[in-house]
Amino acid sequence: MIYILSCEKIENGGGIYSFTLSEKGVLNKHAYFPCDRPMYAVRSSRGLCVLLRAPFSNSEQSGYFYIDEFLQSPSEIKNAKGVVACHLCVDEGDVYIVNYLSGNVVKNGEIICNRQGKGAHPVRQTMPHTHFITKTSGGFFAVCDLGTDTLAFYDSNLTLISEEKVPSGYGIRHLAFSKTENYIYAINELVPSISVFSYDKDKITLLNTIKIPCKNEKANGAGIRISDNGEILYVSLREENVICAFLVNGDSLTHLQTADCGGDSPRDFDIADDKIIVCNEKSENVTVFGLENGLLTEKLCKFHLKNALCVVK
Repeated sequence: MIYILSCEKIENGGGIYSFTLSEKGVLNKHAYFPCDRPMYAVRSSRGLCVLLRAPFSNSEQSGYFYIDEFLQSPSEIKNAKGVVACHLCVDEGDVYIVNYLSGNVVKNGEIICNRQGKGAHPVRQTMPHTHFITKTSGGFFAVCDLGTDTLAFYDSNLTLISEEKVPSGYGIRHLAFSKTENYIYAINELVPSISVFSYDKDKITLLNTIKIPCKNEKANGAGIRISDNGEILYVSLREENVICAFLVNGDSLTHLQTADCGGDSPRDFDIADDKIIVCNEKSENVTVFGLENGLLTEKLCKFHLKNALCVVK
């Protein structure tokens, strides 16, 4: 089952949509659960864990809840203890959330870690802006702070363990991890580029940063994924409206392809077998492309969905 989030008010069709994906790459709608402006979701043992932008009356605080795989039985909504929750991970029932505008990291709505500092960009980096969190193979939690250009490792109780920075003003956004060795690949938003880190348990080292050639001066990095075999790295660029593919060899990346994303503002995408599913936020559509030898081929499907923000395979 494929899940796609529409970050809209319920009256405009906002909520969670589930699809089956045919062998020919066609998305067939299976179910729909209405909810107000879902931002991101991940799979867990309890089903989907979903972030909502601002579900509480008279409050800008974000929230989160669980729902089963059939989109029928939602849990109560809990407070994410921050504004504009944009990413999360679930580890053995514990929910870790980053709130972008609050610049914090939160565990179960109970432990709150407020980050400090700022970056070089006069508008986008006046304070911390946490944008991504996931668990590493060493058991730490990796957090991207776009506002301070920082990749940080925390322990399970959100004690800071170590940090490393991308170049000043680049704005680290999301991560992908190598499949065999301890490499981390980061998409930087403010300066479209990929930073490569090595990590050994709790120690992070920046190895390389590769700028992505762009025609549009407003281009900005968005999503990043790595193929199941770990050989191809994909990134999406908004404004440029492309998906770029790179051959991975440790800290070395070789550009293979720049392909049209099939819409406007590819905020998120994911890989499903020999296909890639792209959420184009501004053009309000989801596109599915075929993959052959790691490269995007023909467009297989285009599905209209308002403010398509996140895809969960």
